[in-house]
Amino acid sequence: MNAWLSILVAYAAGCVSFALIVARAHRVDIRSLGSGNPGATNVGRVLGRGWGALVLLLDVAKGLVPALLLSAPAADLGLSGAPSWVVDAEGRSLVAAAAVLGHVWPVTERFRGGKGVATYLGAVIGLDPLLGLAGIVVHLVVKKGLRVVSLASVCLAWAVPVTQLVLRETSPERLHLRDGTLVLALLAAVITVRHRSNFARLRAGTESRYDEHVPPPGTTHHERT
Repeated sequence: MNAWLSILVAYAAGCVSFALIVARAHRVDIRSLGSGNPGATNVGRVLGRGWGALVLLLDVAKGLVPALLLSAPAADLGLSGAPSWVVDAEGRSLVAAAAVLGHVWPVTERFRGGKGVATYLGAVIGLDPLLGLAGIVVHLVVKKGLRVVSLASVCLAWAVPVTQLVLRETSPERLHLRDGTLVLALLAAVITVRHRSNFARLRAGTESRYDEHVPPPGTTHHERT
């Protein structure tokens, strides 16, 4: 497949908002409830953990599948001379980035999307399961210790490029031609910026804990998460 077409297909996959689809099936607008974020965490708090888990798996899949099946070779994009830490030779990190950016800024929803964590995780698993495992472990540790999903999610995002850097220094033979550390770091930066409202609530002491729930649709108060 043409490199640019691969990137476009990955972006289109990212644009599919499963949070909105599930919420609309329940005749609610998830963007007007809870935190207003069209993502798995907000769906779980508003509609229940089962629906949140379903959205989580689907959001992971829309990052995982493009990263596994599509490629955008650096040579086809005029990037053949770029160092491997910038973009991997197969260009799969660029495909992964397109899927994540589709979730964050979907053209189908006037560029108002989610925060990209689950899609990022799926894409990372598609690139290198060990990097995905590192992110999951960090997420679980932070969430267990601090009970703040947003902070755990940002730590997950940064654990991936940091782990990649460590692997570059300690096991360079393991990376072969696949790297793209810079792309992963830029995606982590995007995810961090997307959590700026969560950071504001953390400073104010109003950020919700991961085991808190929003009152069901139809009640008079919706807790901000």
